[in-house]
Parts: sequence; C-alpha cells; structure tokens
Amino acid sequence: MTSLIRIVDRFLVVLLRDMTRYRFKVIRDNLQSSISYSSGEELKTDISLNYRYLARILRQVMIVPDRQLLDKRLTLNTLPAVEEWLTSGKSVVVLMGHVGNWEWAGLYLGMKYPGRVCALYKQIKSSRVNKWMLKRRGTTVDHLIEAKKMNELVRLIKTKSVLVLMIADQNPGNDQGIIWTDFLQKKTAFTGGPETLATKFQLPVVYLHTTTTREGQYHLAFEIITDGTQNLNKGEITHRYAKALERNILEQRSEWLWSHKRWKRNPELKN
Repeated sequence: MTSLIRIVDRFLVVLLRDMTRYRFKVIRDNLQSSISYSSGEELKTDISLNYRYLARILRQVMIVPDRQLLDKRLTLNTLPAVEEWLTSGKSVVVLMGHVGNWEWAGLYLGMKYPGRVCALYKQIKSSRVNKWMLKRRGTTVDHLIEAKKMNELVRLIKTKSVLVLMIADQNPGNDQGIIWTDFLQKKTAFTGGPETLATKFQLPVVYLHTTTTREGQYHLAFEIITDGTQNLNKGEITHRYAKALERNILEQRSEWLWSHKRWKRNPELKN
C-alpha cells in the first residue's frame, strides 16, 4: 500500500508541476514575496516540496477516511480551558488555516467532540461536488452551516455550546469588515468575521496549530488567542490569529496552500 501511495503521489506531482503547471507563478511569487531566500535553489526546493504537499492533500481529500484511519493519522493536544468553556455553556471559535490537512482536522475534531462541532463552509460551484463534500464532512461533524448564513450560526450558539470551526486565511470574499495586519512580510487583508462574532458574543477564541509529524500524519494543538473576557482593541484578535498562523506556516513552510491568490488587495489602494 505504501508503494502504491508513493506512485500515486509522484504521478500527481508530475501532473500538477510539470504537465499542467498548476498555478506555478502564483506559488513561486507567493513564496518569493513571503520568505527571505538566500538562493534561487532554496526557492526551487520549496516550490517542489509544495507540489508534493498539494499531491498528498489531493489524494487524501479524494478518500473518505473512516474513524480508524483518523485515529491512526491524527493526534490532538486538548486544553482544559476548552473543555471548561464547553461545559459551562460557552461556544468556542476555533480559527484554522489551510495548513496540513484541514479537512481531516475538522473530521477529527468532530469525532473527538461528538455533537459539539459546527463547521462553516463556502459553497462550491459544482453542486455535485458540494453535495459530496457536505456528505463527507457530515460523517463526524453534526452542524454544517454555509458561511453566508450567519443567522443560523447565531441561533445555534444561543442554544448549544459548540466549537465553531472557521478557516480564515484566504483573501476576503468582500470588502466589508476587512482588517489589515502584517502577515508574511506584507500588509494583508483578513476577514473580520471571526473577530466580530467572538466580540459580539464574548466567545473564547483558539487557534488550531497543525504539525505534520510524518508524511500523511498530523498533530493538532489548541492555542488560546483570547478567553472572551478581555477588553481588546479592534483588530487585536485578528492580529493574534495572523501571528499564530504565520508561526505555524514558517515552521513547515511547504505545508500551506501557497497556490491561493492570497494577496489580491493592495492596502494603498481604496478597497
């Protein structure tokens, strides 16, 4: 099985990097503008490693992992504070990034906190793919809410304490509530949605730090951003999230979706 997996991954790398040149310029430019490289060879190595990562993620996302596989491939450092918040009736905002395997991470949290995980998602253009992804995510995650339907989320957290999973490392979908912060050597626009939710309902916020321990295996750990009781300046939650995400990315810089067109907005131009 291991030999077959390696063959599949090598084929996908050749397909993505060499045959289709999938977002090659985006990956190269994003890496080059975010990391101070000492040589062109170092950049070239990171590009190749990122394509290996993309191949692995593509392969892993194509399968629906059962609980036994998730238990074998993922581990989690829980925090007593998270358990205490949920027990006391408080929902917790869990901020994530496209680091490691975010799909498996969400499924794993759903397995570890049965009935207490709500994942926000964005509709995929293909209705068939969207339906398949929802069915896949619903194997362990009990509450799936489209990101645009925040009223459904509000109703849920008013009646039940849940972990609200939010991936917030992409270019914001619109100009409302943008928060600018320093991220990977440049001013970067982040969506203010998670911060608005946490501030309005005084919710604790944690970052889900993801480490690839071996190829295809992941370790998750909660990091507290705020306990929900602090009187923070506007933008502070987002700044803290950006710093936690940046540290996570730089620890293993090939394990993030550098293929995102992340920096579409220019802070010097009127949004």
